[in-house]
Amino acid sequence: MKRVSLLLFVLAAAAAGCRVRDVRTATIRVPGLRNGACSNEIARALSRLPDSRYTNDRDDPERSLRIERIDYATGDLTVRYDSMKVGVRNLEDAIARAGFDTPTFPADEAARAKLPAACRDGADAAE
Repeated sequence: MKRVSLLLFVLAAAAAGCRVRDVRTATIRVPGLRNGACSNEIARALSRLPDSRYTNDRDDPERSLRIERIDYATGDLTVRYDSMKVGVRNLEDAIARAGFDTPTFPADEAARAKLPAACRDGADAAE
């Protein structure tokens, strides 16, 4: 009985240790997300994350970080990511460093000042 229990424990531990990817999705509220120029800035920021393997190609299964859906009306950004490499707070931090507010982090003001006019707070989306 002890051998069977030990064997089951070893197999369970080995299986848990073999996990290489844990792909998830998260929806992040980005109030300044108003148009394609804004989403391009955010995509650029996400692509700079270490080991992020960002892509906007939905057919590339090896690249685990990408924007899945954008709702400009609500400012919701749905991101697909590998939680073994990056967390939601890392995503939000990268977005904030690009100049956009997120639920967890305020925007970097210097980065916000460099955004296209249509992405800055108070700017009209038609500018």
